[in-house]
Amino acid sequence: MTRDGGERYPGRVERLELTRIRVCDRCGRGSAELRAPSGATVVVTLDPVRARQLRDRKADDGRTLTDVALEAIQASGAAVSEVVLDVSAERLGGLVSLVRDGDSNVVACTAEEAVALAVRGGIRIYATAEALAHASARSAKAAPNGGAGGETIH
Repeated sequence: MTRDGGERYPGRVERLELTRIRVCDRCGRGSAELRAPSGATVVVTLDPVRARQLRDRKADDGRTLTDVALEAIQASGAAVSEVVLDVSAERLGGLVSLVRDGDSNVVACTAEEAVALAVRGGIRIYATAEALAHASARSAKAAPNGGAGGETIH
């Protein structure tokens, strides 16, 4: 899919797998770590409450807004076919592909919303080459010493 609803993504995409969801014990910040088969890693910052919802899902936790949104999409006769992380205005964001009766529509969202939809809905998640490059540049800035140090998110 493309942002204009076409059937191809802008450039190359790689499938991502959720590696882990972390919540920093020191500050409470959350993150979702996703890895591509190439070894590239994308880290998406998560609100602490959402990080805990996605990491510690229990049957008695009740529904989240993400759950309700997925149910509403399904009730409308559409399905979320995939989620793609991409860069827009130098920020990581998400593109959600909705399919109904063979027609597709791409909806933009935050990267955090994209990860929540993918995790809650069991939906495939991909990243464009631009998103992978953006994530690589961010991690290099965040860990100029090669990542040595403690297990904090920040």
